[in-house]
Order: sequence, then structure tokens, then C-alpha cells
Amino acid sequence: MGSTSCRTCSAWAAVTVTWTDDGRSRDVDVRRTKSEVDGDWLRWGVPSSDELVVSEHELDDEPEDLVLWGGASSADQPVTWETHAHRSNEILFPRSGIVVVRSGAQMWTLLPGRGLWIPALHRHSVRVAAGAQFLTVYCAVGQGPSLGDHPVAVHGTPLLYELFLHLSAREMSDDARRRAERVFFDLVVPGDERGAMKIPDSGPVGRIARDLLSHPEDPRSFGDWANEIGVSTSTLARRFKVDTGVSFGQWRVLLRMNVAMSLLGQGVAVADVAEQIGYSTPSSFVAAFKQSTGVTPMAFRKNADR
Repeated sequence: MGSTSCRTCSAWAAVTVTWTDDGRSRDVDVRRTKSEVDGDWLRWGVPSSDELVVSEHELDDEPEDLVLWGGASSADQPVTWETHAHRSNEILFPRSGIVVVRSGAQMWTLLPGRGLWIPALHRHSVRVAAGAQFLTVYCAVGQGPSLGDHPVAVHGTPLLYELFLHLSAREMSDDARRRAERVFFDLVVPGDERGAMKIPDSGPVGRIARDLLSHPEDPRSFGDWANEIGVSTSTLARRFKVDTGVSFGQWRVLLRMNVAMSLLGQGVAVADVAEQIGYSTPSSFVAAFKQSTGVTPMAFRKNADR
């Protein structure tokens, strides 16, 4: 992934994706119609023709002489990279703004201080908000930490950012590079999984998830959903816990907080966010947000914009 710039104004256009570490670029396909994006995503504000949707049809080539590579990127407009995979392990670190990653039934909302390790060949989609700045790091398979076969949240410290930018210097000696790489890998450790959530896509729980993804403000109770689907509340409760790992109430709060983080990252007013995700008053939303994330919505916005 990298910074993008649309070269034509047609509904289906070519976009050049530039990798800032060595200036590589290549053409990929771009879809400008939101309905064409694969999978369900959190709300991203008012639909806009500005949004770019990038389809990557091939796996990236690995540099033969590097253990770590990649670069810093920024998005002047909302960008979605459709489902794809890499031959190498990947780490995403937001520096400012919001980055959302979807892999199967799992989704992560990333903000500064929280990154995501994505193992090689693991299919995933990525969405970034307008104005977001982020670091994309690729790591050769067999090098560095082994964090498992599935994506894992990792700490994203300022030191990691600066150390990787230091590693981007081509004129570095082999010994100096190896020392810096060891320090970088030592700093890549599992982090806070808050903001991660499962989104089933089938069965009765999948139906509820799809509806609430589109309308997080929906006030229907758990009993209302059970009646509509035609199952008992006890049966649906067991199914919900199996499919998501949490209760319906916990899942809905988590969904609403993820939507709220995305909207706050765009600069939407706190009162408007509260209304859009189903809270009757801004104060009730502020209390719920602080209980869930540990900070107030305004503090979260300042952190996301830093």
C-alpha cells in the first residue's frame, strides 16, 4: 500500500500507487463506487466520489537484499485496499488518523500507538481515512518475531517509527543495519487488542451483524432480534457467544465504539457521533466511550490527530 493519486475521472480508473522507500510505482485498478467494495465495513461518513478503492491483483516481489522494507504513506482521501495478501509478513502502524483492517470475520480499528502484525499470505483488506498517515513495514519470512498464523495487535511506539525510517537509509553498513533490525524486532511485541472484534457473515448472528453494521443506531433489543429471527433468546444468546466470543450487549457496544472512533477520526462533532450510533444524549455517549476506551472522545481525537 502507499499514497495514491487518481489520473483520470472515469468511474473505473487507473491509479498509481507509489512506495516511498525506493520510489517504485505500478498501476492498479480503482473502483470509485462504494457498493462495489467487497465485504461490509464500518460507516465512513457520507458516501463520496472522492473515495478510492484499490484492487491489487498480484503478490508483491520481495527485495533480495533486505530483511525489512516499506515506507511512510499518507492518504489525501479515503482509500480502501480490497482483499489481498503479501508474500512477506506485514506490520501496519498508524502515525495519525484511523486505519481499519478486515480479515475474515475479524476487524481491527487501529490508531496511533496500536499497530497490527499480518502474517505472510494472510488475506486482508485495509481502509484508511482521509488525512491518515501510516507506516507499512514488510518483513521477510523467517526473519524477526513469530507472532503466529493470524493477525496480532502490536505496540506502535514513536521509537519504532523512527527506527524504521532510520533503516530506510540505503547507505547504511551491513553491520549497522543488522544491529538496528535486531532492536526493531525486539520492539515488536503483542499489544492492546481493544478495538478488535469478530463480525460473523452467516447464520442468524451474521444477519444481526450486517444490519447493525449498516445501522449501529438501531435501538432494537436482544428480545426483538430473537422474535424477528424466530428463535428463543436463550438459543440466540448461545449462538452469539459462540460466533463472536461476547454477549450481544458487549458486541453492540464494541461495534458502536468502533464506528465512533472512525467518525471522530474524521472530525465529526461529538454530539453528531452520539446521534449516529444510537445514544440519546452526548453525555451518555461520552460516558460509554470513556468506559470502553479509557479516554474521552475529545482526548481520543487529539491522540488520533497528533
